[in-house]
Amino acid sequence: MKKADVLIKNAYIITMDHDRNIISNGCIVIDKDKITAVGGGELASCYEASRVVDAKGKFVFPGMISTHSHLFQTMLKGLGRDKLLFDWLDSSVRTALHRFDGEMCYYAALTGCMEAIQSGTTTLLDYMYCHTSPGLSDYVTQAMEDIGIRGIYGRGFTNTANFPPEFKVAHHDTEQDMFDDVRRLYKKYEGHSRMSVALAPGIIWDNTDDGYREMRKMADEMHIPLTMHVLESEDDDKYCREVRGGRTIPHLERLGFIGPDFIAVHCVCMEEEDFDIFKQYDVKVSHNPVSNMILASGVAPVERMVKEGLTVSLACDGSASNDTQDMMEVLKTTALLQKVHLRDAAAMPASRVLELATLGGAKAVMREGDLGAIAPGMKADLVIYDPFHGRSIPVHDPVSAIVYSSSQANIESVMVDGVFVMEHKRMTMIDEEKVLYATQKAAEKLINEVGLGNTQWGRKIGNLGL
Repeated sequence: MKKADVLIKNAYIITMDHDRNIISNGCIVIDKDKITAVGGGELASCYEASRVVDAKGKFVFPGMISTHSHLFQTMLKGLGRDKLLFDWLDSSVRTALHRFDGEMCYYAALTGCMEAIQSGTTTLLDYMYCHTSPGLSDYVTQAMEDIGIRGIYGRGFTNTANFPPEFKVAHHDTEQDMFDDVRRLYKKYEGHSRMSVALAPGIIWDNTDDGYREMRKMADEMHIPLTMHVLESEDDDKYCREVRGGRTIPHLERLGFIGPDFIAVHCVCMEEEDFDIFKQYDVKVSHNPVSNMILASGVAPVERMVKEGLTVSLACDGSASNDTQDMMEVLKTTALLQKVHLRDAAAMPASRVLELATLGGAKAVMREGDLGAIAPGMKADLVIYDPFHGRSIPVHDPVSAIVYSSSQANIESVMVDGVFVMEHKRMTMIDEEKVLYATQKAAEKLINEVGLGNTQWGRKIGNLGL
């Protein structure tokens, strides 16, 4: 008999492989961090595994890939609600940035990654632009390492030197700081099994034209993704016309910034020439439907994008603009938002949504060769889903059940890189209760220091008071 580390048997496997095979009573064989065999029940008798997992009555599908988050914003969850984009920024993120320290960033990232894992996410691209004191990158990457998620650290930059006086920070990050930090982190994580880096400029007005050119050179040199907020609102093009002499996407094209490694985040206010450029350069899109709805940004034309051959992936965005890192919620929202916006019940079917969350994400982060599907040679990143909950039972179509009648409660176990980072709903790499209490205490300290808080029924609402 052949040897293996893990054998998952009796599973209903939604492979998301090239042929979208679905295997009833199937087996998955895992050795170290890779899937070595996938097939029917007969595989169980061919392998002697160190560990056998009986998944009878459960679904197994590839771990989801979230292509956009701001983990530090976990500390600001729920603040600045019921406001448009810039009013929200002023009543949450900008007000608090100057008080963030390493401990806050660490626990925010741990809690955000924990929620992501608990909702079936195995890979997360974090877009860290909070650098109001030196060295904050390492607290976020350490949290990713500690919890076991597959982390892509997008080293961001926001030009705090241009903030209004009331949002003044003591340390101003620079473009050069960003470039130096990316090179340092790339060297640190080169060859790491789970961790990697990306370049993540904030928004069109944050960086110089020379900065965008330098980022393109770095991305080409290191073969890492570029990702950026674009066209979330009409303000991108308004600024770009007034200051840079043209619309955002054509301007970035002229700078040589755009390419197939570019993950464009939001893309709500698309025009025809943007579609043409995206298709010409094979640009990838990160769709964040929940935050777009909360901030009333609009509806990204993702149904059209997919039909015209663009790669679309899914994400939660930061918890200050979404309030969660729940990818199960994103699945259903993605389907429903397109249907109601287009008034077409056939738009964005469940099968397509699951493709965006897995295969679309893998292609967006340049990992379609080893992520996004359950097949021999792929990384062992997968989810065990328990359908036996009132929200889901009865199940007649497991794919529809995952998208339309599921929640975090269904996610029983999550494997990343061949290791169960959550098993039977228990986080295996961290002390969940300790992390949650530490996060709440740090968040209360932050909010009390900066004086933030929401008003409900005409009066300010207090926190838990831990």
